[in-house]
Amino acid sequence: MRTQLWVFVISFVLVLISAQQSWTWRLEYAIYDKRISDIREETVLSDTVRVVLIDESSLAYMSPSLGSFPWPRTVYAELIEFFSLGGAKAVLFDILFTEPEATTFDSQEDYSVHDQQLAMASGAYPGTVHAMLLTKDVEDESGSTLNNPLPVGIAEKFALPVSASVVSGQQNSYSLPIPIIAQSTPHIGVVGLDPDEDGIYRRVKPLWKYQNAVFPAFALTPLLLDKTALTFRSKDRELNVQERSIPLDDTSQVLVNFYGEMNPISIARVFQAWDQITKGEVESLALDPFSFENKIVLIGASAIGLQDTKPVINDTKAPGVYVHAALLSNILEDDLMRPVKTVHTQIAVAIMVLIAVVLAFNIPWLWLKMIFLVGTPLLWWWLSGWALVHNLQLNVTQPLTGFALGWSWSFTYLSVTEGASKRRVKRMLSQYVSPAMLDEVLAQRDEILHAGVGKTETLSILFSDVRGFTKISESLPAEKVVTLLNCHFSEMADAIFNNFGTLDKFIGDAIMAYWGAPIPVSDHADRSVKAALDMMRALDTVNQRLAEMALPSIEIGIGINTGDVVLGNIGSDRKLDYTVIGDAVNVASRMEGITKMYGVPVVISETTRMALSTPRPCVLLDYVRVKGKTEPMAIYLPLPDEVDSPTQYASHCDMAILSQRAFAYYQSQQWDKAENLYRDLHLDSVRALFLSRILEFRRQPPPFFWDGVYTFTTK
Repeated sequence: MRTQLWVFVISFVLVLISAQQSWTWRLEYAIYDKRISDIREETVLSDTVRVVLIDESSLAYMSPSLGSFPWPRTVYAELIEFFSLGGAKAVLFDILFTEPEATTFDSQEDYSVHDQQLAMASGAYPGTVHAMLLTKDVEDESGSTLNNPLPVGIAEKFALPVSASVVSGQQNSYSLPIPIIAQSTPHIGVVGLDPDEDGIYRRVKPLWKYQNAVFPAFALTPLLLDKTALTFRSKDRELNVQERSIPLDDTSQVLVNFYGEMNPISIARVFQAWDQITKGEVESLALDPFSFENKIVLIGASAIGLQDTKPVINDTKAPGVYVHAALLSNILEDDLMRPVKTVHTQIAVAIMVLIAVVLAFNIPWLWLKMIFLVGTPLLWWWLSGWALVHNLQLNVTQPLTGFALGWSWSFTYLSVTEGASKRRVKRMLSQYVSPAMLDEVLAQRDEILHAGVGKTETLSILFSDVRGFTKISESLPAEKVVTLLNCHFSEMADAIFNNFGTLDKFIGDAIMAYWGAPIPVSDHADRSVKAALDMMRALDTVNQRLAEMALPSIEIGIGINTGDVVLGNIGSDRKLDYTVIGDAVNVASRMEGITKMYGVPVVISETTRMALSTPRPCVLLDYVRVKGKTEPMAIYLPLPDEVDSPTQYASHCDMAILSQRAFAYYQSQQWDKAENLYRDLHLDSVRALFLSRILEFRRQPPPFFWDGVYTFTTK
């Protein structure tokens, strides 16, 4: 399981890293563009949106009367008049009128007659929208051309009632229509477009910020003709214009859903019809102005010489106005593409990597692995294509890359290690059987060959456990963990065998042993306690050897209980364990667990202390009721006896007596006396524990039926 987790983490991280590489997003863009071009090939721009182009035929048609481009601005004034005559809802000029036309030498006016006519027509028609440009330029040496304040009245007239703090990105340069047009036009929109990293135009920034003013993108202006309130919810990645919800991507831009057919109208047809109208020839108009009733007209350029073509998803030389027209149509028809959030893509990557790892490690049949190996990527490919049809953009490359990496890493690991590991484990396990008592087997081989009926014996059972072993094992390679345990078990087993104990089993990092069987002895409690103290001394040797091998030192806890158990060969004809079971075994395990709370290395039960046949000082730790038991019992810390520690034997006896007196005062709720005695107890953890309890009982006295017993609710 740990290996699978590491393979998952490594694969997932590699996908996140690769997501920042150019090949990843270039491949993703290529897949997206090809699919969108195929899916949207037969889609048509909304009938509400009309695109009028200054194309090559327009230049040829107007050349005899107007000469070469640029045309006099009266032409654009006439366009406004034509579309207003037909009842168009709005006319948007994707043309920048940032410089005034040259006036004649003898003119006293600041603006030409043509500029004045365009300004007059723009002001007279409430649906007129002119273009402005906001950019972020590199500051020149003087820095004087950047971050200049907007002309007076521009922000007040055209800025949206939106806080600038909710719009990302700050522009430092602007290009506005000439003042006479800016003052007269009712609306202005930003026509700026930024390509993606590969130079393709796929997105539009809906809101543009200059200093503290926010301006709408060109395509949004028809939605704001009546200046209704605009709300922006950056948390949900949505821009709400009136009742329309516009999804945004992670860069707060709108992903344009391009159309296969834009149905543009040549501006030549417009002027041909306008000439007919001005001459009164209205019977067979080249273009009926009333066909634009309630339509939104976008005027742009497609002629090559005018340099307003851009590479988009489905056209390498699309007129720039197509991007604005497509976005406006997307909004009006609720046909916007909804990009999936980056976090959702990462979740999809994690799922795909997880599927690959789980399948590779846990499916034993090669044919089924191959089905999933091919089927899972195909399923994701189909799902992402289905999502695009329903205007949902799922990332294709990253999840598939995650699946490929997860599968590749898993397959490589299994190929290199699993075969050898399985053979090694099989050979190792075939050499081991359950631990049985050799003398008992030799003496009673006929009985021990079959699982017999157990017998009840009074034994002393010991449990030992390495403190914090899970954390240690997680920080070490597997072979280091085995080395550490072998070193520890070797010394501990010697201490048990030297005291004539029976080593029942190793349980992970724990040891279970007992005394009194198979060879009955009357002093099994003394032997078990002596073995526990020897094990604590042997721990110093263990930690010294571990330090020499650059391995972490360890601490252990030991619990001992004496009581009746069922002893015998438990199992089947094929697998037998000569072991003990019963409630006394469970209590011994509880004693080991209790060592952690009291901060002592060894805890023995009251029954073990009472079974001791030789004098041994024991510190009274507490009266407890362990989990699963109703009757309380005293628990003790055994100390070295006179044989093991003759110089400290007297002080050990004093400590044992002190602990009993202190607990007696504690149990009788004589807090002052108990506190004074516990302060003299040279066991830091026990002293701190009882001083804390006494302090708490002073604040909140125990109930009248309190008997001084501490009840454990966990094992």
